[in-house]
Amino acid sequence: MRVWTLKRTGPPEVLSLGDAPLPEAGPGEVVVAVEAIGINYAEVLSRKGLYGWAPKRPYVPGMEVAGRIEAIGEDVEGREVGERVLCGMQHGGYAERVVVRANRALPVPSGFSMDEAAAFGVNFMTAWVALTEMARMRPEDRVAITAAAGGVGTAAVQIAAAFGCDVVALAGSEEKLGLTRTLGALHTVNYRAADFERRFDRVTVDRGLDVVLEVVGGDVFRACNERLANFGRLVVVGYAQLDYSKWNPFSWWRAWRDAPRISVSEAAVASTGLLATHIGYLLPDEDRLLGVWTALTEFVEAHDLRPIVGSTWAFEELPEAHRFMESRQSTGKLVVRVEP
Repeated sequence: MRVWTLKRTGPPEVLSLGDAPLPEAGPGEVVVAVEAIGINYAEVLSRKGLYGWAPKRPYVPGMEVAGRIEAIGEDVEGREVGERVLCGMQHGGYAERVVVRANRALPVPSGFSMDEAAAFGVNFMTAWVALTEMARMRPEDRVAITAAAGGVGTAAVQIAAAFGCDVVALAGSEEKLGLTRTLGALHTVNYRAADFERRFDRVTVDRGLDVVLEVVGGDVFRACNERLANFGRLVVVGYAQLDYSKWNPFSWWRAWRDAPRISVSEAAVASTGLLATHIGYLLPDEDRLLGVWTALTEFVEAHDLRPIVGSTWAFEELPEAHRFMESRQSTGKLVVRVEP
């Protein structure tokens, strides 16, 4: 089978297309024939050597796929060959086949295409955990979503709007903000505009932000933190501005400067809090994650929510999908299709 392997860090061209043996299902495992791969920004950071959850190189990147069960190992019950599933993992997804524990091959939500299935798991789980488990979002809350036109952002905007919240979407272009309005955002702010702070003030002058889901860092993080209402909760789920080179000490300082952080004494004055989550580290807590997954999928089906697939790429074009994601022009989820 074909796989993309990361042997060294660098630009998208360092991803190497090659062959690997077909995996076999061991006890408690299933083999999935991959039909679609969801591309995550964490994989871009991994390729650059900037992601702490990445394994030691060389390895096959890829955190989520959708496909059909092709083989079933011993001691697996209740699964069928041909069943449509989506899978999350630390790595290994940039491949034509993956082997996973049977309980991590989750049924594709009813009515989803394979592209939508590959775009669903990581982004919607991240948004759901951040908003409902960490921030304890309530229907009366004003909720700000940064990078709101991206994969996590479009999921979070839909979830918060369906929850009944007053949603403020922040993104880097008017086109992206237009997309967020179609998903339920009532207020939009372009954080690349020269008068970003003034525009943000106009939105928050009547009331502050009760919840913020933050993935950008730097000035965007600081602007959101400054506009938290009393008892406001800011949840960090990413750091898109993270970019440094080990050969450039100035880049170290810039990365440190822009990293999300708060002053405990200042937070105490307004009774605000900074939280953070990374669903990858929650994988060992399978009972908790299963409960979260059940609640998420029931909510999604009840409100007819769908992941936004921004663009699709052929398996051979996977490095170009990385390049497009880095360009900051993408919206929604980038999906790579694997031909049968």
